[in-house]
Amino acid sequence: MGAAVLVTGLLLIVAGLVSARIPGGASFARPGISASPGAGDGPDGDAAAGVFAFARRGPNPLRAFVLSPIHPATWHANGAIALGLLVGFFGAGTVLSLASAGLSVLLAGIGVVLVAGAIEASRIVARIERWRVFAGEAAGPPAHPYRPLRGAGLVGLLRAEFMDESRWRDVVYTAINLPLAVIEFAVVVAVWAIAMFLLTSPIWYDATNSALLDVGPLSGHDALAVAVRGAAGLALLPVAASLSQLVIALHRGVVAGLLCTSEARELRRQLEVVRRSRSDVIDAEASELHRIERDLHDGAQQRLVALTIDLGLASERLAQDPAAAKQLILEGQEQAREALAEIRQLVRGIAPSILLDRGLVPALESIVGRGPVATALISDLLPGVRFSAAVERAGYFVVSEALANVAKHSNAARCEVRLRRETNAPARLVVEVWDDGAGGAKVEAGGGLAGLASRITAVDGTFSVSSPTGGPTLVRAEIPVA
Repeated sequence: MGAAVLVTGLLLIVAGLVSARIPGGASFARPGISASPGAGDGPDGDAAAGVFAFARRGPNPLRAFVLSPIHPATWHANGAIALGLLVGFFGAGTVLSLASAGLSVLLAGIGVVLVAGAIEASRIVARIERWRVFAGEAAGPPAHPYRPLRGAGLVGLLRAEFMDESRWRDVVYTAINLPLAVIEFAVVVAVWAIAMFLLTSPIWYDATNSALLDVGPLSGHDALAVAVRGAAGLALLPVAASLSQLVIALHRGVVAGLLCTSEARELRRQLEVVRRSRSDVIDAEASELHRIERDLHDGAQQRLVALTIDLGLASERLAQDPAAAKQLILEGQEQAREALAEIRQLVRGIAPSILLDRGLVPALESIVGRGPVATALISDLLPGVRFSAAVERAGYFVVSEALANVAKHSNAARCEVRLRRETNAPARLVVEVWDDGAGGAKVEAGGGLAGLASRITAVDGTFSVSSPTGGPTLVRAEIPVA
């Protein structure tokens, strides 16, 4: 039984390494305690590094091996392996309990909720595991992306929960993590126990009546036997330390393969997003140009044609009928005024001058009071703060389109526009439009919300709509800012 478990664990480790290589920088052992920042720079760098200057990292693999027992990476690895055993038992126990209970009452309907709870519990285990195995490292690979649950509706919620590859990867990892954690813990503890057993045997040799140590060259309490046991224990310490680092590095390979997105996979995803957003932007630009052309043709162009005719007639009647010519000129002046108003309205649809001149907050203040629904602007932005033109335009059109939808479809009594800047990396502008209306808003192909989603995606942002039937509705855009 033990051999079968060991072989299974080794196969899982190999499978993890095949699916994703160990992240760059992993090595068999790392030497000593790292120098403090700035230590070692200049001729007196060794002295500045402190008492552990001898244990700084270096290219010598033998030195790395010998000094590995006092390197922080060893103790990060030991702590991670010990914690992994607890996470393995509690994580697998929770997930398997929820899954088995859910499957047993699946036909009753509540089973779906319990199985979904098991899947979400495995996501929590995955988050803990990513933190555990990469603790002490400068950086780890990013987590694989999950399908969002918010604002998806019942069918979308079930599809996101049960058809998401990333969530099922978490479930698979939770299932295989327990035997891996047991094997890793047993192997590492065994090697460390043997090393410490030999190294400390002179201290408690007499207390054991020498029964445990009367084996071959390790028997006896004379100087030679004590020296042999001590030397053997001391030699096993770097072996145990290097084994700890190697085991956790292997486990990082499994985590990187199942719970993280590889660099190539992330680049492919970003490339696909860029291609899709580029196509959407080109379509939106063509649609916008067509709208501008249509508005110019049906509005300002017709008025300018009428103005030309009126001015021509006025020039013909100026000598014979001055009063009629004056009336034609006045009518032409009115046509010119209306054409100018239509052109201004058209330009305002492209980018209002107040947005270009004064920024996002004043531009939004100018539109929140126009609609039939009472709207409040809540902004945490500092007075006078400006963003790039693309960011401000994206934020403005999110609000203007959302407010137009509120006025047309929501039957709301109250609406709020919220602005804030979140500084946790990456820094982003968060724009939210909330209303207490009837809800039911959806992002549908060809609709205004789909156009907003494309506009936000084009600036590498995220867009979501939460609008359950009966309300309230929340339109949210997160736009990266430089």
